[in-house]
Amino acid sequence: MPELLERAELQEVVPPVPPEGLETALYQHDERAARADLRRQIAAMELALARLFGSAFPRKGIDFAVAGMGGPRLLSVDELERIRDELASRIQGVRADLHERALVEESNRELIERMTADPASYKWVRVYNEDIGEPGCKNWHVKPRWGPLGMLMGWWRVKISSGCPLAEGQRPPRNQMATKRQRRKRRRRHGDARPAQPGPSAVVVDGAQRRGTARRRSVHEERPPAPWGSFPLSEIVIFVGVLLLIVGFFVPPPQGFVMIAVGLGLASLAGLELSIREHFAGFRSHTLVLAAAVGVPVFGALFVATMIPTPICVAAGLVAFGGSAWLFTNAFRRRSGGALFRLRG
Repeated sequence: MPELLERAELQEVVPPVPPEGLETALYQHDERAARADLRRQIAAMELALARLFGSAFPRKGIDFAVAGMGGPRLLSVDELERIRDELASRIQGVRADLHERALVEESNRELIERMTADPASYKWVRVYNEDIGEPGCKNWHVKPRWGPLGMLMGWWRVKISSGCPLAEGQRPPRNQMATKRQRRKRRRRHGDARPAQPGPSAVVVDGAQRRGTARRRSVHEERPPAPWGSFPLSEIVIFVGVLLLIVGFFVPPPQGFVMIAVGLGLASLAGLELSIREHFAGFRSHTLVLAAAVGVPVFGALFVATMIPTPICVAAGLVAFGGSAWLFTNAFRRRSGGALFRLRG
């Protein structure tokens, strides 16, 4: 018995070693504290990034995204550290971007103040709400007060827009929106119908033909509407042209000559637009006016810009006048239903 006790005291106590491949909690390093600390840091950074996102509204183009680490699973300590570092770098980038935009927006606000104080020094400059970090469609635009007349006289002002356009209703399907040309072709097709065989039905078809012809005539009895609707753009342009002509006679040259030339050009353009609209709608014939609008510029360009003799320039102008008159006459005949000319609508 004493020998056994001496042998037991001499032996070393060695803990059992687990077999390979068997991972138990007793032999693993405890990472719970590190994971919890990293998750708290990530939550704080996500909150800071969310606050930056809210403060950046309505600014656009700032990247707040942070790449993930894959599907749903338990992330390791290294992966959590990578997410934390990515969040930290993203926060720094967003703060730098917001700081730069704040400087630009402040400079744009100062620009609006300078534009309001001296509009003539910032001609045609426009600043939007987006440029100062505010929502909406409002903008500040430096424009002349009376169009070309104000531009010549130096009457500049800052015009503030009325905001975003109103919402419109839902448009009908495209196949139900017949164009003017399709409606005109449909009226001509129904108006030019012919009876298939002589008999009692011929009287009915002739009546339909007469009604179609009367309907086509009633279409040409009304003045064609302007492309811009009921806004009196032509009348305003003619008024501005006449006003420039009157003021140009009292202004010393060379500004007076420029105002007279601009007034003549505006009045001529407005009258030419009305002539083109009435002629190609079949309302009233303006063949001579439109042909002269082609022949006179041809003669003037050849006479002023080239060294061609005067008779040849006159002949070229007459040829351009005659050819354009023939084309305008044929166009009016097609639009009016066969009439060569019409002095009244």
